[in-house]
Amino acid sequence: MKFQENQHFSHKHILNALKLDIGEEIDCNACENPITDPLHGCNSCHYYLHDECLNTPRSLQHICHPSHPLTLLPNPTYSSRSFSCNGCGSEGNAFSFSCAHCEFDLHIYCAKLPVKIFIDKHPHELKLLFNSPCKDENVVFVCDVCHGTVNRDNWVYYCSHCDFGTHSNCTTGYVTRKEEGNSSQSGNEYLMESTARKVEQIEAYNKAQEKLMAATLKAQIQAEGSRAVLDLVDSGSHRKYYYY
Repeated sequence: MKFQENQHFSHKHILNALKLDIGEEIDCNACENPITDPLHGCNSCHYYLHDECLNTPRSLQHICHPSHPLTLLPNPTYSSRSFSCNGCGSEGNAFSFSCAHCEFDLHIYCAKLPVKIFIDKHPHELKLLFNSPCKDENVVFVCDVCHGTVNRDNWVYYCSHCDFGTHSNCTTGYVTRKEEGNSSQSGNEYLMESTARKVEQIEAYNKAQEKLMAATLKAQIQAEGSRAVLDLVDSGSHRKYYYY
């Protein structure tokens, strides 16, 4: 069998078209998510890429960062050898779309997220917002999927009609975008296999954050003789918000 070869800028050797053995599990060196066929790789270096990641464009003009184009980097250029994604807020150690001028970075899968999606957790279309829908800076937004807090500067999928919103990462495993009314397609299908792991990581992080927030609130209550308020923003909303 003749394998298709590809010379990719991220690796010094030719990458061959490969097929996973039954039960074989490897991660993509571009997006750090589990590999699914089709893929290219260099077996001698244990370097593997999803074909979708292999064909990622070298530059991107993203709506969230209109001032400069983003350049595809195979490795973080920071001294820490990692980057913090401006989309989901989590750390990355592999490929990124980056603006060196602004120190702005995105995971390649975050950069490809659709601006509108449907998920099986909610009946309405969710729109991608590049910051918190809460205008009040004293309100902490809570994800309706993992029930953890959402950083104000990170991306949110949100339905304003129902006040339903999620971390951008919490939607990737539930994406069932409607194309022409009935088909289910996603440019990020390979992310579905890693969703459970991502949600667990998000939940663990947010539980720690919530414990810290609770301890801070308790100290403030004891010091000031006041009480903490945990209530709905309005009587018609299902969402719980934290005030501090």
